[in-house]
Amino acid sequence: MKIYADRPARRVRQLVGDALLLLALWLCSRLGHATHDRVAAIGDTGRTAQDAGLRFEKEMRSAARSVKDLPLVGGSVSRPFRAVAGTGRELADAAASFQDSVAQAANILGLLVALVPMVVVLLLWVPRRIAWIVEATAATRLARLGSTSSDLLAVRALARQPLRRLAALPPGVVTGWRDGDPAAAEALAALELRELGLRSVRR
Repeated sequence: MKIYADRPARRVRQLVGDALLLLALWLCSRLGHATHDRVAAIGDTGRTAQDAGLRFEKEMRSAARSVKDLPLVGGSVSRPFRAVAGTGRELADAAASFQDSVAQAANILGLLVALVPMVVVLLLWVPRRIAWIVEATAATRLARLGSTSSDLLAVRALARQPLRRLAALPPGVVTGWRDGDPAAAEALAALELRELGLRSVRR
């Protein structure tokens, strides 16, 4: 399998592109983590409220137990304290529910902020790299097969290469290929390989 080009300029571009891809993925990951942490920090308010509610409930129940033993009026006096203690429990439960909602939002937003740009970056670079690897691997194998492969690469060069590049070839190359000249086929094949950043196979 051909992963990188033979020619230095093309290989450097590929290496830089791959390095930038990895850097972009790392930055997206860090951005996702930062977003998660920022949103999750909102849940601190819920934790404070939950602690306050539980503490209030505990104090009111303690007060209810203290006045319950008063002669004659102990039972009636303790009831309001128990009722208020229930309010503290409701506050603590609401604060816990708020924390759960914030945690879910932090997870979802963190993933979205990280994954959406990751997918965009991967779609912009990876398909091109895979297409080049497939093409370059096939072209390298063809180039090693002999004269038949040169003819195939020559046909492809004539079909795909811009006219300015074909016009820049030595005079008579296209005519020579049509007449079956191996050197002309080699020249056209080399043009196609050069387009992929590959060197011609010397035979």
